[in-house]
Amino acid sequence: MSAVAGAADVHPETISTAVEGRSPRQIFWARLRQDRAALLGGVVIVLLLLLALLAGVISNLIGHGPNDVYDSMTDDFGIPKGPNSSFWFGADGSGRDLFVRVLYGARTSLLVAAVATTISMVIGVTVGVIAGYYRGIVDTIISRLSDVVLALPQLLLAIGIAASCSVSANGCLNGLVQPGISLVVFVISAFTWPYIARIVRSTTLSLREKEFV
Repeated sequence: MSAVAGAADVHPETISTAVEGRSPRQIFWARLRQDRAALLGGVVIVLLLLLALLAGVISNLIGHGPNDVYDSMTDDFGIPKGPNSSFWFGADGSGRDLFVRVLYGARTSLLVAAVATTISMVIGVTVGVIAGYYRGIVDTIISRLSDVVLALPQLLLAIGIAASCSVSANGCLNGLVQPGISLVVFVISAFTWPYIARIVRSTTLSLREKEFV
């Protein structure tokens, strides 16, 4: 009885000040600070991003361009020499600085990933919301189309599309898809939107059911 009486004497103001709620962002940062492996991985990712974004600045500081050829880095048989103080990653068979070319290649990869992911998200979110909200025949058509895309041999089709669109300078789709980066972006976004569409569709269905309950 004394314990019950003591609990009854506690004022609600005291309880509200003793219990402090935390937002999802605060919970995320608290858990992240405790995970050293995640922190180390984040530092590595940020470092790689900075190196890729500053590829041009680093290239100017080193004095080596991505397409500059250095005959001193290859022997008489065209075999590249190993890394040294001036060429940190050595050189390729043409005598070009591999370190600088890796930086520029990383920047190109980031560009392709950002553009392809944006296109996939726009298509996937739009299609998923439409399928989850209207349901019925619309949901069936979109879901079956997503299943067909997911069932396709993506690697073989990607190789085939890249080969066929690279035959001429006009590319594919009346010049809309040109050989090069745009072709890679098209292939990636064309086969990745169904994954996003499925997640958005299920979430939209859940929210719609709660709204009409």
